[in-house]
Amino acid sequence: MKYFIVLLFSVAALADDPQISVQGNCEIKVTPDRGAITFTAENQARDQKDAVKRTTEQVNQLKEEIKKLKLADLELKNTNYNVFPVREYEKEKIVDKGIRATLSLEVTTSEIARIGEAMQAAAKVGVINVGSLATFLSLEKSQKEYLKCLDVAADDARGKAQQLAKKLGFKIGDVINLNEVPQIPRPVPIIMERAMMKSMDAAPTQVEPGTQQYSTNIQVTFKIK
Repeated sequence: MKYFIVLLFSVAALADDPQISVQGNCEIKVTPDRGAITFTAENQARDQKDAVKRTTEQVNQLKEEIKKLKLADLELKNTNYNVFPVREYEKEKIVDKGIRATLSLEVTTSEIARIGEAMQAAAKVGVINVGSLATFLSLEKSQKEYLKCLDVAADDARGKAQQLAKKLGFKIGDVINLNEVPQIPRPVPIIMERAMMKSMDAAPTQVEPGTQQYSTNIQVTFKIK
């Protein structure tokens, strides 16, 4: 893990309260520990009940197949349920083609590398519509990395202030003001090719989580003795 430190500073020589303000920036590269991907079942029938039933059964089958994989920290959530009529324009008139039902299943796990196995399970039950994979930090890891980065920025700010004081011939006193602006990393989408879903016999795709940048900025004002 690499740390990058950027420092800006200013000195205010006020008669009553001389002070120095130091700005530190900590940036770290973090490996995400969670991955989420969405599968969508879609069926069309003349009867609404039939379309809904087939779609619901398909999603339930997918849930059972994914549970069999025993992925760590597995979370399953149904999203985007839609039922709508299908109409097409034929021979200068609108023709009813039936009812289409769609239902999505969001799969989240800490075993990002094994998400290809979930894709394989989806293909097994006939679900080939797959959204992009998003990798992100769990709340626990996000808090841990945030505190780590905050420590680095705080130590750097004090160290730089002390170095400036040494070179410019003054001493730093207590902290009189502090501002901090954390930069929360956003989920990183990874586009999954539809071709990956077409073969159940192929070995599951190994998914790499990549890295995300995590940073925080602090501005510290010290008294000048």
